[in-house]
Amino acid sequence: MRRIDIAWPGGFLRLSSNDELVIEASNTRLTLSAREVTIDKLFLGFREYPLDRRLQRKIVYIDFAFPIKGLTGSPEVLVTSSGDYSLGRFGILYTVIDGVERYVTIYVPPEFLYEHAILSSSKLALVMLGRRQVYLSSEDTLKRIILV
Repeated sequence: MRRIDIAWPGGFLRLSSNDELVIEASNTRLTLSAREVTIDKLFLGFREYPLDRRLQRKIVYIDFAFPIKGLTGSPEVLVTSSGDYSLGRFGILYTVIDGVERYVTIYVPPEFLYEHAILSSSKLALVMLGRRQVYLSSEDTLKRIILV
């Protein structure tokens, strides 16, 4: 399993990958797989918006109840500056806007049902084809966004 630690408010986020990408924080765990996204504890809701008039592409915002907080402790190798990184089959673009926000753009493998994901402290955005259907499955604090 490959992993990377990136600087985040309160500490760092740990990203690890095999067939799916797992993002660990002190108050949540996100898992991005080919047909679903799993959110532990922080899920508030999701919204869908078309990206063009012909409805060929859309964006799904997954809102968090509270901001994502970084892990504490000592990371193996901490990434602190903006840049492109490779994590197995995933491309990671880490962006730091000084004094404003940090976000991570995740480029997924071609078999995924979404094109890419963007993670900020308050939400996760999934960009996909407009014809994709989005469903929610709930198990206690674990929520799954299922794509078909």
